[in-house]
Amino acid sequence: MTSKSNQIVLIGHFLEKLILSIDKEIVHKIVFISEKQPLSGTAEAKKVLKGLIKYYGDRKIPVQNIEFDFHIQAKPIAELAHLIYQQKLQGFENITVNISGGLRYMVIWLYIACSITNTNIIHGDFIYEGNKEVGIYSNMPLPTLPFQLITDKQFEFLELFFNTYEDPNGFFKQDLAFNDNLLLYQRRRYNSLESLKKELENKRNEKLSRGPINGYIQKLNKMSALHIYPNPKDKKEKTIEISYLGIAYFLNKLYSRYNS
Repeated sequence: MTSKSNQIVLIGHFLEKLILSIDKEIVHKIVFISEKQPLSGTAEAKKVLKGLIKYYGDRKIPVQNIEFDFHIQAKPIAELAHLIYQQKLQGFENITVNISGGLRYMVIWLYIACSITNTNIIHGDFIYEGNKEVGIYSNMPLPTLPFQLITDKQFEFLELFFNTYEDPNGFFKQDLAFNDNLLLYQRRRYNSLESLKKELENKRNEKLSRGPINGYIQKLNKMSALHIYPNPKDKKEKTIEISYLGIAYFLNKLYSRYNS
């Protein structure tokens, strides 16, 4: 039985260029990523998106459009990790992210998400006449970075930044985008180390010293998985919350734990 292939495509400004790259691969579904907030070039990208939806709709290929918050630093990392695991739960074994049409500031976030989730990422090797793409040799697979993933205990620690849940796959509900899933956008933050310590003690049902807590925070902060800043109400304390990169790490571990 042929495995199902899903191509996640970053929308750019050139319709024909993207079609050349997309059509070079076997595909059973296409998910287009576009900007949620108006940015430079958004109007042109919307025209391209409309053309792509019509083109592949006429060919009876299922398409979906998801809007990412590219104006918020690092958020697309978490959004793409979430989208990838949603597609996996739909039964797509082969997922590829196509960045042939993307702008550099967009591409970097998707590249990091693909590295964390171990997802294929491609860019077209085009044939040019002058400055125009008139053909394509192939889609080049890009090597991803070997990101250090979180341990089971670090995962347990990052769980403290989310509300309680019964079904792990609730984070990947198929009818909810990243911004619409309560588990993902209603997150917890802690205004002191002591409050975070108490929460972990309640979770483990045991007393802990500050040492292990500091250890988790230092290691996760080095991985940019946490966002730490002065507590505006108490300058002696720090406010601690999970970062978008931390959410991507968490979702990666969550999916692999319960769906491997």
